[in-house]
Amino acid sequence: MPTLILTGATGNLGSVVTTLFLERGWNVHAACMNSNDATRLPDSPHCTFSIGNLSDESDVEKLFREAKDCNAVVHLVGGIKAGEPITSTTVDTFENMMELNARTTFLVVRQALRTLQANGGAIITIGAKAGIHPETNKSAYSAAKAAAINLTLTAAEEGKPYGIRANCIVPGIILTPANLAWATEGEEANWTPPKEIASAIFALCSDEGKGISGAILPMYGKLPA
Repeated sequence: MPTLILTGATGNLGSVVTTLFLERGWNVHAACMNSNDATRLPDSPHCTFSIGNLSDESDVEKLFREAKDCNAVVHLVGGIKAGEPITSTTVDTFENMMELNARTTFLVVRQALRTLQANGGAIITIGAKAGIHPETNKSAYSAAKAAAINLTLTAAEEGKPYGIRANCIVPGIILTPANLAWATEGEEANWTPPKEIASAIFALCSDEGKGISGAILPMYGKLPA
């Protein structure tokens, strides 16, 4: 059975990705922040986990050692803090966005490249629309996601000699309970369901996606009629 290393496995998107890969006959090795996080994983002999901090180099190396083997790496961890212009954005906010979105991507992608060199495989990261099309009041988040996107594209170039492909999925607004809490009436009709993103991730990790690398895949939601 092929093995997926998955970060953010218990989040709104990650839980859907975990379920889909298990249903399709994969092993899933999840990166969890703590033991409470791990309790939210599916009860399956094919779902295992490691506990650690993905911004810590040694913890990321431990994650890959404990997975023992992998055919694909999907990095979903990230976060946003926004709402202020550059002039009001603190250094703490900037550094937090860089650590959460760029540093974790760098450490996970770097270790994925090291691990997959032997047999090839797939790396998938999650960007953000703001990382391609910067928006007001999202400077630190936009910069961090742009870094994550470009790290992925560089991994695609450096992975070519080893049969490693790397792609970045770029959602707009994902249809999750947390986002629905602030949606204006009817706005969510055009948002992207987690299941659609999970299906795209699976396709890129499977044989269907063997010819795709170095792609930025926008999934901004339904086009207006």
